Amino acid sequence: MNSRYLHKLRSIIFSPESKFELWTRTIYHKLAATRIFFWIQDRIAKKSYRRWLAQQKKDIESMPNTFLYQPRITFLVNASDGSQKQLSQTLDSIFTLQGKNLEVLVSLTESQEFLDLPNNRFPHSNLKIITRNDDVPKKITGDYIVFCQPGDHFLKSTLNVFYQQINKDNPADVFYYDCESKDGSHKQSKAFFKPNSLSPSLLLSINYLSRAFIKVATLKQYSVPIYIDNDLLSEEFNILLRLYEAGAVFQHIPSVLVSQIRFASAEMPSIMGVAKKYLLRQELKTVTAHATTYGTRFIWENHLPAVDIIILTKNHFQMLKKLINSIYSFDYQQDIKVKIVDNGSDDHSTLAYYEKIKKTQEIELIPYNKTFNYSEAINLGVSYSDSELILFLNDDMQVINSDWLSELSQWALRPEIGVVGAKLIRANQMIQHAGIIMGLTGFVGHIYLNAPEHYFGLWGSVDWYRDIIAVTGACQMMRREIFQEVGGYDEKFQLAFGDIDFCCRVAESGYRNVYTPFAQLLHYEGSTRGYVTPVPDTLRGYEKLALYLNNEDPYFSTNLTYTRIPKCQIGGFEKDERTAMIRERKKFYERIENEK
Repeated sequence: MNSRYLHKLRSIIFSPESKFELWTRTIYHKLAATRIFFWIQDRIAKKSYRRWLAQQKKDIESMPNTFLYQPRITFLVNASDGSQKQLSQTLDSIFTLQGKNLEVLVSLTESQEFLDLPNNRFPHSNLKIITRNDDVPKKITGDYIVFCQPGDHFLKSTLNVFYQQINKDNPADVFYYDCESKDGSHKQSKAFFKPNSLSPSLLLSINYLSRAFIKVATLKQYSVPIYIDNDLLSEEFNILLRLYEAGAVFQHIPSVLVSQIRFASAEMPSIMGVAKKYLLRQELKTVTAHATTYGTRFIWENHLPAVDIIILTKNHFQMLKKLINSIYSFDYQQDIKVKIVDNGSDDHSTLAYYEKIKKTQEIELIPYNKTFNYSEAINLGVSYSDSELILFLNDDMQVINSDWLSELSQWALRPEIGVVGAKLIRANQMIQHAGIIMGLTGFVGHIYLNAPEHYFGLWGSVDWYRDIIAVTGACQMMRREIFQEVGGYDEKFQLAFGDIDFCCRVAESGYRNVYTPFAQLLHYEGSTRGYVTPVPDTLRGYEKLALYLNNEDPYFSTNLTYTRIPKCQIGGFEKDERTAMIRERKKFYERIENEK
């Protein structure tokens, strides 16, 4: 059953805000956090991709294959970057494409004297051999170039799909599309549905624009040179980054058009090197990269400003103590000041703990003796801060890695960045937060919720940097000047969604919000306040976030369902699934409000 009908069924069966409805919701959250629940969702997602591929094939085969404008395409492939068999397979794939206005330039290394290919399989008029000593731009006769690797396999209708896009008077300079990859060692291909909009932060983890159609005239316009060395993928990455810096227009084609031999990720030394040079051009200093098992972290020098850590709490002595102890269990190069906004605690253990920590550590207690309003309490905490950076933490958190603060800080200090969020993990090593998608589950929600800590789904990896519209208020860092610029949290949100509204206003002010997987904390979600969400907060959210709910999330994919473990959308009916989910869920909360 899809989410649209689940929301409809919920509104029919349950009495809104009843004890039974709250109990059922709590049980659901606990079941959803189990591994078996995730396994079922993941299996459904993988099966949906296979069905989606079959449907895409039918849809593309039925589309027109004659176009007024069919520009010439130049494919660039490095002969030494794979086996002879893989090279032949890729050339076969290219030369059997529908649409013959193309050429292939095969790059040889200095040690290669000739290319041993069957004489009768590839048209020599459209196949050229080039070396590092050649003037490559003069060899290219195409209007667009596509970099690829031996082992890549293009969909037969790739050019037709591309021609359909550019015959719409599309002004884009670069057209990128979805893909799948065995990524070197995996038996089954991994599908990757890419964001609809450009995500510069994501490019640091993976060149998701790889294999794009790049307009040659744009390269000349922005004076971006083409050099052929032993690694064409790094040259492609360098070109794409320079085009982004120059202001070129990028367009996403929501179709899987290639099965890549591997992803162009930052774990590849050549890709990592290009990314470091790009960051240096952004006026960052002393850029280093550290490849891990699950991704590459980039580090750059900053002036290590002081951080005010603002924590809201009431009578949660054990949880708060665990958090404070974890914060101070690591040494930091920057000064930190913890500011506890206490909402009228009267528990003797909590009060005794306050007396103890005030004497031993640099912690300030800020009294907030009013009916609890999360947004108001946040604003109060910030009013007591004077550091350049501010960080909001829930009291049910625990710090687990020593680099968490420096990772958040280096991103928050970049002038173009607004709010920075972390990877939050449950005690069972499942994901609690890896970014928020607008429209998810009929409103807003955490992507990959309850997936394994290092999950790779149809939207890609949880271990990649991401530009994102919103990150959870359970862990948000920003410059204090940004908080003040947008007017802080909206105090009409009493408990929920003020954090998302805040991120949206920061984004509307021209900043990019970022999720980083290299700042990690444990989050014991629900341990302090449970799963109650005030109805007025939800309805205000539908009102204030309408612009985001009525449109696709720019960092998500039009091919995926707006569910926590995304599936592929198949058929025209499910294209409206997102809108229907939002409508049905909103009706449920409107019913609650009307019955008061």
